[in-house]
Amino acid sequence: MKVNIGKVGLAYVIFILIAIAVLVKIIDTQFIRTPDKSEVVGAVTSVEEIKGRRGSILSDDGRYLAFSIPEYRLFMDLHSSVVSDTLFNNNVKALSVELANLYKDRNAAGYERLLRTARNEQKRYLRLNKQLLTYQEMKLAKTFPIFNQGQRRGGLIIEAVDDHREYPYDGLAYRTLGHLKSDTAQIKVGIEGSCDSILRGRPGLRPMKKTEGNELIPDNDRAIIPPVNGTDIKTTLNIDIQNIAERALRNRLSQSEELNAGTVIVMEVATGEIKAMVNLEKYQGKYVERFNYAIGQKGEPGSVFKLTTLAILLENGKVKLEDEMPADVSFHIGNTRFEDPYLRNYDKITIQRGFDISSNNVFRIQAWKHFGSSQSEQKKYMDQLRAMNVHLDHDIEINGLVQATIPDPSDTVRYWSDLDLASVSIGYAVEFTPLHIVTLYNAVANNGVMQRPHLISEYLKDGHSVKKVEPEVIATVCSESTAKELHKALRSVVENGTGKNSFDGCRINVAGKTGTARVVIPSNGAYVDSQGRRIHQGTFVGFFPYENPKYTAIAVVYSGLTHKNYYGGTWAAPVVREIAENIYASSPEWNGQLTASGQLPAYKEYPNHAINDTLSGVPDVIGMGLKNSLCTLESRGYSVSFSGHGNVIKQEPAPGTKSTNRKVKLYLAEKHETE
Repeated sequence: MKVNIGKVGLAYVIFILIAIAVLVKIIDTQFIRTPDKSEVVGAVTSVEEIKGRRGSILSDDGRYLAFSIPEYRLFMDLHSSVVSDTLFNNNVKALSVELANLYKDRNAAGYERLLRTARNEQKRYLRLNKQLLTYQEMKLAKTFPIFNQGQRRGGLIIEAVDDHREYPYDGLAYRTLGHLKSDTAQIKVGIEGSCDSILRGRPGLRPMKKTEGNELIPDNDRAIIPPVNGTDIKTTLNIDIQNIAERALRNRLSQSEELNAGTVIVMEVATGEIKAMVNLEKYQGKYVERFNYAIGQKGEPGSVFKLTTLAILLENGKVKLEDEMPADVSFHIGNTRFEDPYLRNYDKITIQRGFDISSNNVFRIQAWKHFGSSQSEQKKYMDQLRAMNVHLDHDIEINGLVQATIPDPSDTVRYWSDLDLASVSIGYAVEFTPLHIVTLYNAVANNGVMQRPHLISEYLKDGHSVKKVEPEVIATVCSESTAKELHKALRSVVENGTGKNSFDGCRINVAGKTGTARVVIPSNGAYVDSQGRRIHQGTFVGFFPYENPKYTAIAVVYSGLTHKNYYGGTWAAPVVREIAENIYASSPEWNGQLTASGQLPAYKEYPNHAINDTLSGVPDVIGMGLKNSLCTLESRGYSVSFSGHGNVIKQEPAPGTKSTNRKVKLYLAEKHETE
């Protein structure tokens, strides 16, 4: 047979060219070009999502309110091309002992059977246990026999499965923050819920491939699309003020079995920053945070709303605080008669005195006298009330703010009657949340300028500011001159009126208003049940110090069905007094923001290598926050446990001690807890 040399040569050349093209493609894919997401997905059997680290939530001074601690799961590649027969056979028993000691769910013999069976089947991706490991446990596992040879020779595969969410101050601001058990949990409340997409970041993708045994394992030869870690959120919450407010409310609620719940908000006058938001509800014999009353519970505010009536009257020049009027115990609108027993000891009374004693008829009569002559005049009053913007749907950074309710004479759905003006003037027939009311009073404290209430001050990425949230003026509730008159009126309530008993001897001058409102009983839609019992909402809202307002605070307590009265002046006012006095004691000069020094050891940022390291024994973490302490100790191989909340006040072993078992116990506390 004759061979055609020309054809053979041509075929050989074509073969060589194809081989070169394939080789170039392999080099380009493996070493030069990084494939994008669509190429990764199309080139492999599957992809696995890689979760980024969830962002932390910080207090106003940078202390951690919430952060994530990674947890790990161990897998093993038992293929003989990775773990040699000699390495496996010589060390499998020792590795089984270590795994049994680590997981404590089966004995060494059980782990040896698991490993030998997987070895016989040439498993490439054996999950050793479902249990998640801490950072220090993962570091320990890397020292085990076989594993200490690394992934390529020892077959150890470590996956960061989930991050445990840690809250170093336990239940402090529980409903405001929202609480996650892990980073994969779903939550809809608090900052964790409303800012979930910001905190969560963006997941990455890991290419996966199938083994001969049809197992999916990471394809380490293909490019990973890395995750984008979440953004840190710096809140306006002040840990010290939050703690002060919670203690004050808890102390008051615990003094009566008939008080079911309460809420406190502390706001900075000049900025609208919320420094504390407390919500306590009686549950299984304890007061815990289960519902955000501050933004989610609306109701008729009662006498604290008389401030709006007084503001409208003053703004329109209808009255002055010193004006006198007849002290009418009985007052009629049409056939409806209104009684006011508070006026029985007066023949005449000034507007100021009527405000001091919280007289209903003084404000019913004044509102009716100046705005009640016709429905058009009544509408003028309601339009001015709306113009004060007390009803705004505030753009606060957590979900759940209930919309305020204000009736209107032009409303075609709800019937308006002459009696509505009389009701609105004393805080009935309208509904507001505590946040609405405290924002109104904060505006009055701020000389009539309403700041947007907000809980977030800054967004940070890798310690650098991404966006700062600046204070925002959203309305003007009254002129500065009217605001100054309202300041005097509110101070007089505390000095001479319904707030006098609760604030007598107070170390700081507070101006504010008491209010007690009946609450509609859900079961019958009335204020009284068949046994004559009522539900009360007692409120005090005010600002301090009176001479130069720094903070506005509201306290609201809610009773169960009772025959007793729970007045705002008796039950809510002492809460605000305790808050004001404790803040004052922590920062007597009122220079700038309240610092941590009054309650806790000074908070510091510690450079990674600026602390006594293992050369001098256990690192000194006293004074640190929990997250910095954990990072410092765990990165140096120590196993850490802790108790309490706040900053580290004690550690065992002591700093500098030569530790043999590599275990450290931290004790955290607020400063006042150790005095």
